[in-house]
Amino acid sequence: MVLAIGLCAVTLLTISVVLAASAVNLKARQLLSIADGAVVAAVDEFEFVADGPNPRIELNQQRVQQAVSRYLSDVGAAGRIDNLRISSVNIRSDGQGAMLQLSGSVQPPIVGWIVPNGVPITVNSTAQTVLSR
Repeated sequence: MVLAIGLCAVTLLTISVVLAASAVNLKARQLLSIADGAVVAAVDEFEFVADGPNPRIELNQQRVQQAVSRYLSDVGAAGRIDNLRISSVNIRSDGQGAMLQLSGSVQPPIVGWIVPNGVPITVNSTAQTVLSR
């Protein structure tokens, strides 16, 4: 009887850990998907500069930041990810793309009381705009 109770306890503990790990992985992938969409929307905010025979694309930091915030608001990202925040938005050194870092947290099921503030997650995403003929 004691062995059966112990086996049940170990089985339930294993199930709860697997559920928690799956929930964190799922939310991290969801956050990465949101970040990918936001950074693509951000690089669409480029300005075309016709500089003689060498036209180029320029990104403005403020417009990129606003595009990310607007995208997150439009898709309702704050309602899907707890404690969502934009950690950083940077324009690449060549001016052709942007890098975005988002962070949030996940409340794992069953064992959420162990981590009352949730499990922190952070994702990075990069997009590039290419000028071609």
